[in-house]
Amino acid sequence: MDAITVQQTDAVNQMDLDFRLNLFPGSIKKAMQFGNQDVVKEGEVAQKFGSSDLWNIDPRVIQVIPGYNTRVKNATYKERVLLLKKSMKEVGFKKDSPLSVIVVEEENGKLSIKLKRGHRRLEAVLGAIAEGKPFETVPCVIVKDDVTEEDLTADLVLSNNGDPLDPYATAIVCKRMTRWYPDNHAKIASKLGLWPSQVTDYLLLINGPVEISDYVRDEVIAFTLAVELLKEHGPRALGVIEQSLARSKAAGKTKLMPRFVPGKVIKKAVTAAAPAMKAAIDDIKNDKAFSQLSPENQNKLDAILEQFKKAEEAEAKLNAENPTDEPELNLDKAEV
Repeated sequence: MDAITVQQTDAVNQMDLDFRLNLFPGSIKKAMQFGNQDVVKEGEVAQKFGSSDLWNIDPRVIQVIPGYNTRVKNATYKERVLLLKKSMKEVGFKKDSPLSVIVVEEENGKLSIKLKRGHRRLEAVLGAIAEGKPFETVPCVIVKDDVTEEDLTADLVLSNNGDPLDPYATAIVCKRMTRWYPDNHAKIASKLGLWPSQVTDYLLLINGPVEISDYVRDEVIAFTLAVELLKEHGPRALGVIEQSLARSKAAGKTKLMPRFVPGKVIKKAVTAAAPAMKAAIDDIKNDKAFSQLSPENQNKLDAILEQFKKAEEAEAKLNAENPTDEPELNLDKAEV
């Protein structure tokens, strides 16, 4: 395979899919009393963690659950972390954006503090500490409820409304949710705040060839285009995408542009011309000479109009079930 960009290496597709989470809640009071004894360095004074409305916790003791967060650590992710780190070094850690953590009792009885929300913020503050900025504690919310594996999985989507997960990361969450709701896209959608059709598309991607989901993950191909080609070509989709990538690369492009997909230019032209074609056929049917056409040709024109009618009815039904902000194609109005 000849991908046009360097592939992301921080995320591993199969590990993302196989990830499991089994946490046993521990005593918050005991964990806060223990404080940061495990991470204090020589010359530092161990401290207990205090609380007003928020708990103030040494960020060095907060553990990231390996494999839990589905965000891909690509250039966009790393740029966001750098911006957060710069802000923290200048103005501190904002109290109105606390980390969300849970207290877990390990098998050996030891209590640990695990991160639930705020992976980039924690990474940024630890980076700032490594560069010499003193952060003794950061504000945290300790979560007591909604800490089952299902709750935490759904939270990956629900907690990121301000900066939504990218399609690949969301597809991973949808796939994990099938452990509890196999073949029930509507239930998964209700749990994640999505439309059922969105869940169907995400699962189509993540259940398809791993190469295609990797291309989406690495932003080589747009999620919507990948799903479109999977629906249209099924098992042939990967071959079509590889051919399209070769065309894009030959044109000096770093990403797959829709115009390089075989047949896409013709289909776009037909779509753009559809309103004019429908209008022309309507005019022909209303023309006095229409009756002089052979019955065979009259039936062909009637069949085309019937196709337009059925397509408009199907589109109206889909839009009613799944509202969208995208403009509809109006077959009674020519494109400009």
